[in-house]
Amino acid sequence: MIVWLSIVAGAIALGTFGWMSIEAYGYRVRKETVESDMLPASFQDYRILFMSDIHRRKLSAKRLQTLNLKPDCILLGGDITEKGVPWNRFRHNLKVLSRIAPVYAVLGNHDLKAGRQSIEELLNDTGTCLLKDRTLILDKNGESIALSGIMQPATRKHPYSSFKGCPKKGQYHIILVHDPIWIQEKTNISANLILSGHTHGGQIILPLLGAVRLEGFYKKYSADWYNLPHKASSLHSNVQLLISRGFGTSHIPFRLGCPSEFHLITLQKKP
Repeated sequence: MIVWLSIVAGAIALGTFGWMSIEAYGYRVRKETVESDMLPASFQDYRILFMSDIHRRKLSAKRLQTLNLKPDCILLGGDITEKGVPWNRFRHNLKVLSRIAPVYAVLGNHDLKAGRQSIEELLNDTGTCLLKDRTLILDKNGESIALSGIMQPATRKHPYSSFKGCPKKGQYHIILVHDPIWIQEKTNISANLILSGHTHGGQIILPLLGAVRLEGFYKKYSADWYNLPHKASSLHSNVQLLISRGFGTSHIPFRLGCPSEFHLITLQKKP
Protein backbone atom coordinates (compact mmCIF):
# COMPACT_ATOMS: atom_id res chain seq x y z
CA MET A 1 0.00 0.00 0.00
CA ILE A 2 2.77 2.42 0.94
CA VAL A 3 4.56 1.61 -2.30
CA TRP A 4 1.45 2.40 -4.35
CA LEU A 5 0.90 5.65 -2.48
CA SER A 6 4.51 6.61 -3.15
CA ILE A 7 4.07 5.84 -6.85
CA VAL A 8 0.86 7.90 -7.04
CA ALA A 9 2.45 10.80 -5.13
CA GLY A 10 5.47 10.68 -7.43
CA ALA A 11 3.28 10.67 -10.52
CA ILE A 12 1.29 13.65 -9.23
CA ALA A 13 4.51 15.54 -8.47
CA LEU A 14 5.94 14.80 -11.92
CA GLY A 15 2.69 15.83 -13.57
CA THR A 16 2.55 19.06 -11.59
CA PHE A 17 6.12 20.05 -12.41
CA GLY A 18 5.54 19.08 -16.04
CA TRP A 19 2.52 21.36 -16.22
CA MET A 20 4.40 24.17 -14.45
CA SER A 21 7.10 23.89 -17.09
CA ILE A 22 4.53 24.03 -19.91
CA GLU A 23 3.02 27.19 -18.40
CA ALA A 24 6.47 28.75 -18.07
CA TYR A 25 7.70 28.07 -21.60
CA GLY A 26 4.62 28.46 -23.77
CA TYR A 27 4.04 31.04 -26.51
CA ARG A 28 0.64 32.28 -25.39
CA VAL A 29 -0.25 35.46 -27.26
CA ARG A 30 -3.20 37.50 -26.03
CA LYS A 31 -4.88 39.40 -28.84
CA GLU A 32 -6.54 42.51 -27.50
CA THR A 33 -8.17 45.66 -28.83
CA VAL A 34 -7.82 49.14 -27.35
CA GLU A 35 -10.25 51.85 -28.44
CA SER A 36 -9.92 55.62 -28.15
CA ASP A 37 -11.64 58.59 -29.74
CA MET A 38 -8.24 60.36 -29.73
CA LEU A 39 -6.62 57.87 -32.09
CA PRO A 40 -5.74 59.37 -35.51
CA ALA A 41 -7.40 57.75 -38.51
CA SER A 42 -4.01 56.71 -39.92
CA PHE A 43 -3.41 54.54 -36.84
CA GLN A 44 -6.64 52.60 -37.19
CA ASP A 45 -5.79 48.90 -36.70
CA TYR A 46 -2.21 49.76 -35.71
CA ARG A 47 -0.75 46.59 -34.16
CA ILE A 48 1.61 46.58 -31.19
CA LEU A 49 3.44 43.48 -30.02
CA PHE A 50 4.08 44.03 -26.31
CA MET A 51 6.46 41.71 -24.49
CA SER A 52 7.74 42.10 -20.94
CA ASP A 53 10.04 40.18 -18.59
CA ILE A 54 11.82 37.88 -21.01
CA HIS A 55 14.55 37.23 -18.41
CA ARG A 56 16.42 34.01 -19.31
CA ARG A 57 14.29 32.77 -22.22
CA LYS A 58 15.61 32.37 -25.74
CA LEU A 59 13.16 33.49 -28.39
CA SER A 60 12.34 31.14 -31.24
CA ALA A 61 12.12 32.94 -34.57
CA LYS A 62 10.24 29.94 -36.01
CA ARG A 63 7.62 29.93 -33.24
CA LEU A 64 7.02 33.66 -33.63
CA GLN A 65 6.83 33.33 -37.41
CA THR A 66 4.16 30.64 -37.22
CA LEU A 67 2.00 32.96 -35.11
CA ASN A 68 1.82 35.36 -38.09
CA LEU A 69 1.38 38.41 -35.85
CA LYS A 70 2.59 41.13 -38.28
CA PRO A 71 2.92 43.98 -35.76
CA ASP A 72 3.67 47.57 -36.77
CA CYS A 73 6.02 47.92 -33.81
CA ILE A 74 7.34 45.95 -30.84
CA LEU A 75 7.44 47.34 -27.30
CA LEU A 76 9.62 45.70 -24.64
CA GLY A 77 8.55 46.40 -21.08
CA GLY A 78 11.84 45.81 -19.26
CA ASP A 79 13.67 42.85 -17.70
CA ILE A 80 14.68 41.96 -21.24
CA THR A 81 17.47 39.90 -19.69
CA GLU A 82 19.03 39.32 -16.28
CA LYS A 83 22.40 38.81 -14.63
CA GLY A 84 24.08 35.59 -15.76
CA VAL A 85 22.32 35.35 -19.13
CA PRO A 86 24.89 34.99 -21.95
CA TRP A 87 25.21 38.18 -23.99
CA ASN A 88 24.88 36.22 -27.22
CA ARG A 89 21.42 35.04 -26.11
CA PHE A 90 20.39 38.61 -25.37
CA ARG A 91 21.69 39.73 -28.77
CA HIS A 92 19.89 36.80 -30.44
CA ASN A 93 16.56 37.80 -28.87
CA LEU A 94 16.92 41.41 -29.98
CA LYS A 95 17.82 40.39 -33.53
CA VAL A 96 14.84 38.02 -33.74
CA LEU A 97 12.49 40.83 -32.75
CA SER A 98 14.15 43.52 -34.88
CA ARG A 99 13.60 41.40 -38.00
CA ILE A 100 9.85 41.51 -37.32
CA ALA A 101 9.26 45.23 -36.70
CA PRO A 102 10.88 48.35 -35.18
CA VAL A 103 11.64 47.71 -31.49
CA TYR A 104 11.31 50.21 -28.61
CA ALA A 105 12.26 49.36 -25.04
CA VAL A 106 12.58 50.44 -21.44
CA LEU A 107 14.83 48.80 -18.87
CA GLY A 108 13.74 46.89 -15.78
CA ASN A 109 15.40 46.27 -12.42
CA HIS A 110 17.02 43.02 -13.60
CA ASP A 111 18.46 44.74 -16.66
CA LEU A 112 20.18 47.30 -14.44
CA LYS A 113 21.65 44.54 -12.28
CA ALA A 114 22.94 42.73 -15.38
CA GLY A 115 24.95 45.76 -16.50
CA ARG A 116 23.30 48.89 -17.84
CA GLN A 117 26.15 50.04 -20.06
CA SER A 118 26.56 46.68 -21.82
CA ILE A 119 22.82 46.35 -22.30
CA GLU A 120 22.50 49.84 -23.76
CA GLU A 121 25.34 49.10 -26.19
CA LEU A 122 23.68 45.88 -27.37
CA LEU A 123 20.33 47.61 -27.75
CA ASN A 124 21.98 50.26 -29.88
CA ASP A 125 23.91 47.67 -31.95
CA THR A 126 20.70 45.80 -32.80
CA GLY A 127 18.74 48.92 -33.70
CA THR A 128 16.52 48.82 -30.61
CA CYS A 129 15.41 52.27 -29.49
CA LEU A 130 15.82 52.70 -25.73
CA LEU A 131 13.43 55.20 -24.17
CA LYS A 132 14.97 56.76 -21.06
CA ASP A 133 12.52 59.36 -19.78
CA ARG A 134 11.91 60.29 -23.39
CA THR A 135 8.94 60.83 -25.67
CA LEU A 136 9.15 59.66 -29.27
CA ILE A 137 6.71 60.69 -31.97
CA LEU A 138 5.51 57.89 -34.27
CA ASP A 139 4.37 59.25 -37.65
CA LYS A 140 2.09 57.66 -40.21
CA ASN A 141 0.57 59.34 -43.27
CA GLY A 142 1.06 62.80 -41.81
CA GLU A 143 -0.52 61.94 -38.46
CA SER A 144 1.18 60.93 -35.23
CA ILE A 145 0.93 59.39 -31.77
CA ALA A 146 3.34 59.77 -28.86
CA LEU A 147 5.30 56.97 -27.18
CA SER A 148 7.06 57.67 -23.87
CA GLY A 149 9.40 55.44 -21.90
CA ILE A 150 9.94 55.79 -18.15
CA MET A 151 13.44 55.11 -16.83
CA GLN A 152 13.68 52.51 -14.06
CA PRO A 153 15.39 53.84 -10.89
CA ALA A 154 18.74 52.30 -9.96
CA THR A 155 17.29 50.76 -6.77
CA ARG A 156 14.02 50.71 -4.85
CA LYS A 157 15.40 53.46 -2.61
CA HIS A 158 15.79 55.80 -5.58
CA PRO A 159 12.65 57.67 -6.69
CA TYR A 160 11.37 57.91 -10.24
CA SER A 161 11.98 61.19 -12.00
CA SER A 162 9.08 63.59 -12.45
CA PHE A 163 8.92 62.74 -16.17
CA LYS A 164 5.45 61.68 -17.31
CA GLY A 165 5.91 62.10 -21.04
CA CYS A 166 5.55 65.20 -23.19
CA PRO A 167 3.02 64.58 -25.96
CA LYS A 168 1.49 67.38 -27.96
CA LYS A 169 -1.88 68.67 -26.80
CA GLY A 170 -4.64 66.23 -27.78
CA GLN A 171 -2.18 63.62 -29.03
CA TYR A 172 -2.79 59.92 -28.38
CA HIS A 173 -0.14 58.89 -25.88
CA ILE A 174 1.29 55.50 -24.87
CA ILE A 175 3.54 55.17 -21.81
CA LEU A 176 5.92 52.22 -21.46
CA VAL A 177 7.12 51.57 -17.89
CA HIS A 178 8.53 48.40 -16.36
CA ASP A 179 7.08 48.56 -12.85
CA PRO A 180 3.39 49.57 -12.53
CA ILE A 181 4.12 51.01 -9.08
CA TRP A 182 5.11 54.11 -11.06
CA ILE A 183 1.41 55.04 -11.18
CA GLN A 184 1.17 55.18 -7.40
CA GLU A 185 0.24 58.68 -6.29
CA LYS A 186 0.56 59.94 -9.87
CA THR A 187 -2.01 62.48 -10.96
CA ASN A 188 -2.60 64.43 -14.14
CA ILE A 189 -1.05 61.78 -16.40
CA SER A 190 -1.54 62.84 -20.00
CA ALA A 191 -1.75 59.29 -21.33
CA ASN A 192 -4.29 57.00 -22.94
CA LEU A 193 -2.51 53.68 -22.52
CA ILE A 194 0.15 52.48 -20.04
CA LEU A 195 1.97 49.19 -20.65
CA SER A 196 3.95 47.54 -17.85
CA GLY A 197 5.10 44.22 -16.43
CA HIS A 198 7.38 43.34 -13.48
CA THR A 199 4.82 41.44 -11.37
CA HIS A 200 4.79 38.19 -13.42
CA GLY A 201 1.18 38.05 -12.23
CA GLY A 202 2.57 36.37 -9.12
CA GLN A 203 4.04 33.53 -11.25
CA ILE A 204 2.88 30.88 -8.76
CA ILE A 205 -0.86 31.00 -7.97
CA LEU A 206 -1.86 28.55 -5.26
CA PRO A 207 -5.45 27.33 -4.79
CA LEU A 208 -7.26 29.40 -2.14
CA LEU A 209 -4.07 31.33 -1.27
CA GLY A 210 -3.61 33.08 -4.61
CA ALA A 211 -0.37 34.83 -5.54
CA VAL A 212 1.65 34.38 -2.38
CA ARG A 213 4.62 36.37 -3.70
CA LEU A 214 2.63 39.58 -4.19
CA GLU A 215 1.85 42.03 -1.44
CA GLY A 216 0.82 45.62 -0.87
CA PHE A 217 0.32 47.59 -4.07
CA TYR A 218 0.86 44.48 -6.19
CA LYS A 219 -2.04 42.61 -4.58
CA LYS A 220 -4.38 45.14 -6.19
CA TYR A 221 -2.40 45.64 -9.38
CA SER A 222 -1.09 42.16 -10.17
CA ALA A 223 -1.90 41.48 -13.84
CA ASP A 224 -4.36 42.23 -16.64
CA TRP A 225 -6.26 45.39 -17.56
CA TYR A 226 -7.19 48.24 -15.24
CA ASN A 227 -8.99 51.53 -15.76
CA LEU A 228 -7.26 54.17 -13.68
CA PRO A 229 -9.57 56.82 -12.21
CA HIS A 230 -10.19 60.18 -13.85
CA LYS A 231 -7.99 61.97 -11.30
CA ALA A 232 -4.97 60.17 -12.74
CA SER A 233 -5.59 61.65 -16.18
CA SER A 234 -5.46 65.12 -17.65
CA LEU A 235 -7.51 63.96 -20.64
CA HIS A 236 -10.88 63.77 -18.84
CA SER A 237 -11.04 60.06 -19.50
CA ASN A 238 -9.78 56.92 -17.80
CA VAL A 239 -6.25 55.74 -18.44
CA GLN A 240 -6.06 52.11 -19.59
CA LEU A 241 -3.30 50.18 -17.80
CA LEU A 242 -2.05 46.75 -18.86
CA ILE A 243 0.15 44.75 -16.49
CA SER A 244 1.53 41.74 -18.31
CA ARG A 245 2.21 38.40 -16.62
CA GLY A 246 5.41 38.39 -18.64
CA PHE A 247 7.11 36.01 -21.02
CA GLY A 248 9.83 34.63 -18.74
CA THR A 249 10.24 33.63 -15.11
CA SER A 250 12.11 34.94 -12.10
CA HIS A 251 14.00 32.96 -9.43
CA ILE A 252 12.47 29.59 -10.39
CA PRO A 253 11.84 28.37 -13.98
CA PHE A 254 8.21 27.43 -13.33
CA ARG A 255 4.71 28.91 -13.35
CA LEU A 256 1.45 27.68 -11.86
CA GLY A 257 -1.98 29.07 -12.64
CA CYS A 258 -0.25 32.00 -14.32
CA PRO A 259 1.02 31.05 -17.80
CA SER A 260 3.60 33.13 -19.62
CA GLU A 261 2.16 35.57 -22.12
CA PHE A 262 2.78 38.38 -24.52
CA HIS A 263 0.32 40.64 -26.27
CA LEU A 264 -0.80 41.74 -29.70
CA ILE A 265 -2.67 44.99 -29.13
CA THR A 266 -4.70 46.49 -31.97
CA LEU A 267 -5.50 50.19 -31.70
CA GLN A 268 -8.88 51.27 -32.99
CA LYS A 269 -10.69 54.57 -33.10
CA LYS A 270 -13.76 54.55 -30.90
CA PRO A 271 -16.93 54.97 -33.01
